[in-house]
Amino acid sequence: FWMILPYLLVVGMAYVGARVVYALGSEVKRARELGSYRLEEKLGQGGMGEVWRARHRLLARPAAIKLMRHRPQGNGALPGGEDPVRRFEREAQVIASLRSQHTVNLFDFGVAEDGSFYYVMELLEGLDIDRLVRRFGPLPAARVVYLLRQICHSLSEAESHGLVHRDIKPANIFLCRYGE
Repeated sequence: FWMILPYLLVVGMAYVGARVVYALGSEVKRARELGSYRLEEKLGQGGMGEVWRARHRLLARPAAIKLMRHRPQGNGALPGGEDPVRRFEREAQVIASLRSQHTVNLFDFGVAEDGSFYYVMELLEGLDIDRLVRRFGPLPAARVVYLLRQICHSLSEAESHGLVHRDIKPANIFLCRYGE
């Protein structure tokens, strides 16, 4: 008995350890899933939430998910008395109604199990203007005018639907190519 006892203890401890590791791995996997999407990589963080690269589990389609993780503290009002959850929901609804080819497409909107609000957008492949200028230097005037016309087209449509972009900056303007 005394010769077998240490081996039984080691086997028992290994079994318990394996169960704990498996359970923790399952928890991490569940935490990185949001509806039909699996979160893959955090792309950025802003005033209202985080943006993640994600993939639809069944369609295997890449997407970007904007996630409002933290519930507001206190009365939850933003400066000006606006409810951040209501603003996030309204933003998703307005973006979904926009048709400009220069505006990101919105696929889905929802509430996660933990109460976080999210919306799913097309994942754009390209470069933001901030990185473009840092990498290649100042842009020629004709190129800037060409880009500004597209930006204004998108912002004008959003404004006509009552949506005001509160954080226009080079890092939030994304350049990409559609199709070929």
